[in-house]
Amino acid sequence: MAVQVWIGEKPEHANERRAIMALARGLDRLDGLYLILADFTVGGRSIDLVIVKQDGVFIIELKHCDGKVFGDVNGPWFVEGSNGERKRLNPGRKNPYNQVISYYYNLVNFLNDHRAELLSPQKAKTVDFRTCRRLVVIAPTLQEGSHVETDWKVDLKGLDELPAYLVTERSSEIDLTDEEMLRIPELLHLTRWTEINTLLAGVLPRLDESPVVMERAVPQEQPVITAPSGSMTAPTTAPTAGEPSGAADAAPKPQAPPTPTPFSQNLLRLWQSWTGRIALASSLIIVVLLGILFGQGRSLPRPDQPAQSMVVSTSLPAGGADAGAISSVSSCVWSGFQPVGRRMMNGRWENVGVGGNAPGLTPDVVVTLEEVEFCNGRITLKWSLRNNLSDESVAMPLTAENIEVRDSVGTRYLVTDDLSQPRELRARSGERVRGSAIIDRPVNLNASTLVVVLKNLPFGETTWLVPTPGAG
Repeated sequence: MAVQVWIGEKPEHANERRAIMALARGLDRLDGLYLILADFTVGGRSIDLVIVKQDGVFIIELKHCDGKVFGDVNGPWFVEGSNGERKRLNPGRKNPYNQVISYYYNLVNFLNDHRAELLSPQKAKTVDFRTCRRLVVIAPTLQEGSHVETDWKVDLKGLDELPAYLVTERSSEIDLTDEEMLRIPELLHLTRWTEINTLLAGVLPRLDESPVVMERAVPQEQPVITAPSGSMTAPTTAPTAGEPSGAADAAPKPQAPPTPTPFSQNLLRLWQSWTGRIALASSLIIVVLLGILFGQGRSLPRPDQPAQSMVVSTSLPAGGADAGAISSVSSCVWSGFQPVGRRMMNGRWENVGVGGNAPGLTPDVVVTLEEVEFCNGRITLKWSLRNNLSDESVAMPLTAENIEVRDSVGTRYLVTDDLSQPRELRARSGERVRGSAIIDRPVNLNASTLVVVLKNLPFGETTWLVPTPGAG
């Protein structure tokens, strides 16, 4: 089967059970194995939902919202009903963005600590679960008019969008066999959710079957029923007038086959439930995506042409461009434009969205990794630093002491301080400045991802993931 559901505890709320069932139905129609892990605990923290596939792990905070959703990275989130009334989501707790971030650290630490039990010794050196994806998912759908500002670390989707997202997205540095995937729920001490897995195995109707009424086939021959002594039975088929006795048994009258249920009625019955709607929408999205892939007519690159790998940035660039801009590794240059915003609150630097924030939550400082060049036997990291503080300057050294770089196969790269241009970025109040940190050596051709860590200035440790030219 294409999907298995594993749980720590059976979901308490009916909305959550329905959402998992709808998601399972959508994934069950896809190729390959998908694992849904729900309501389990890692490191003392309860996790809502995790989806595991061959080339990706997706950590999810699932919320059921009957209305438009509003929020940002650090502040509270609200749901606005049809009457315009707003209610706080998760009162007294972290907002969904911060919840899924905390899930991420607990699960990733667990998976990386158990790599030797999950993977072969050789594979354990290359797989890095820190590339797991993080999502907040709104069920049954993210209503039009919702406005939530997140940064590049967390994606926001409606449940109806999720199957298509899972098909098209992946986690770099994760490549698992079915056996390795199934070791994850075993290590987490999860159990199969029997009811859902049984339904998926055969009770649930497919799109080409009637979900409500199954026509019973008429037998070609009816067995002769011998009644017990003294009992009375009615003949299964009465002979017609003028027909000799026993003719019915000898030559049963042909019967018209049952009229098949029209396809349109099947679709109508599916559309009458919201789980059916999600299944139909998921199937339609997959068909459209396949049509796009096969209809573009792109030719394969010649051996002398570098391949192109596409990644999607969900954060707003510091310059205010639209979210979701496509970044690419084209030739030897990656232009991802990944900004990180911080605001000083209660004496601590806190994550905030870069654009469209609620009042009082605009970032004090924004650092953006704008571009990485892998050209001419060296690696060039191009940065920008924006200072929104009103009364002080902000500094960011472009040196090996402040910037750490490694790749997915464990190679470490040292920034050449003397080649940095300039050696330190310094932005005065209201100013944005740019510069480059240079590593005077080529990237390892076996690496798929570059991990760039800002260790201290200007606002504490922050990590960027960059696909290399060799990433597929």
